[in-house]
Amino acid sequence: MAYEDKFDILPDALLSIIVSSLPFKEAVRTSILSKRWMKIWQTTKNIELHEGFFIQRDDYSNQQSRDARRRAFIDFITNFIRIYRGSTVSKFCLSVSNPRILVGLVDECIRFAISRNVKTLELDFSDGENELETMFDLPPIVYEHENLESLKLFGCGFKGVELKKVTNLREICIGWMEVGIGEIRELVKKCGKLESLSMKNCWNVTHFEIGGNDEELRLRSLEIENCRFVGDWISIEAPKLSYFRYFGSVGIFRIEVNKGCFEEVDLGFEIDDDADHSEIANLLYVLLDSLYPARIFTVCSSLLQVIPLGDEPIRMQAPLNIQHLKMRTNIHPNEFCGIIFLLNSCPHLKKLTLMLGQGKIFQDYEPPFPMDIGTFWVTNMILINCLSTSLEAVEVKGFTGKQHEIPFLAYLIHYGKLIKTLSLAVDSHDIADTQIYIEKAQILKTIKPASKKIRIHIS
Repeated sequence: MAYEDKFDILPDALLSIIVSSLPFKEAVRTSILSKRWMKIWQTTKNIELHEGFFIQRDDYSNQQSRDARRRAFIDFITNFIRIYRGSTVSKFCLSVSNPRILVGLVDECIRFAISRNVKTLELDFSDGENELETMFDLPPIVYEHENLESLKLFGCGFKGVELKKVTNLREICIGWMEVGIGEIRELVKKCGKLESLSMKNCWNVTHFEIGGNDEELRLRSLEIENCRFVGDWISIEAPKLSYFRYFGSVGIFRIEVNKGCFEEVDLGFEIDDDADHSEIANLLYVLLDSLYPARIFTVCSSLLQVIPLGDEPIRMQAPLNIQHLKMRTNIHPNEFCGIIFLLNSCPHLKKLTLMLGQGKIFQDYEPPFPMDIGTFWVTNMILINCLSTSLEAVEVKGFTGKQHEIPFLAYLIHYGKLIKTLSLAVDSHDIADTQIYIEKAQILKTIKPASKKIRIHIS
């Protein structure tokens, strides 16, 4: 075939580059193409050895069958390392749920990767679900590998102070382990080129604190997700930080960023129904105020429900610099006042993205002031500056035409004087209802718009 002939004329070196751009599982599958490809895939520089390729976590087959699949996985790793034909490796990932019974093999895999000058090393020994005792510690050979640029450790212990030897380390991601605040301080302080730090599902951290008087800190991206802190106190001084993502409980935040660098924020909070929402609202207000320079801002439904319940129910006293606001929302009455609060606080807003159907709705919710839910968006007379001075685009994802979706979007159309595009992507999870959602969306085209340039796109 002509398609095959084009590949046949390419040299092995170029085919190796092509196969290295594929996910490892797909690279392995190319071995069935021809005898030549049986060797080509063995030069891929992107290696992912995941136990999940052989044993699914929800596989409830008998233990004998699971043991056989595990042996097949071990045999695959052993054979792959033996026949590997490449001289260097760009990325090496190893995922094993119980490394204690495979210590020798795990150690061999790590030595294999280091010996081939690996740039990105990922070791996952967690089960992705439970807090477990760390069953494997990072071997000394990794700390001696100066050329390592990215290190991702899940359920794998490490020594932060030792990472100073990895002089080119730019990215660190840790998760599913118990971590001391000292380890975090040391790795941020000692890794002089570190630009990205991510913590996911870590526990027993007393608090989180980085920065201080460290003017050499080069950190640009910081992610903290579902970490359990003993004391909910988070202090960040990062003059070059441009991206901050936080998912977890609400605590005391002390954040100092540089207006010239700070670009994007993504916030998601776990808040109990019976918590003191007014106190939490004031903590969130302080957090938003400290993050004011961000141009792109993503918020969750919990924030929308709680933020107007504090001392400032209408808007931030000092405006936010947000130009693109993303809301994970249900357009539920509990969120109405929070939506108004944020729109009021963003006088420079150019784009609004609504990600519908996401978030927990609180029970026994009391709004900050009386309102008629049925006519809220029809009779709302609060003047929102961005609707007449800056908002140009509205994007909706997961539209189903539920009770309050159309009234809110009609409100934006009716008052958005500068809106040029309103793009609606209907929820596609239930194909049978897709046409119904599209028909509901068509109603918005009958609303008299404030903007003569508006175009409504439905998909």
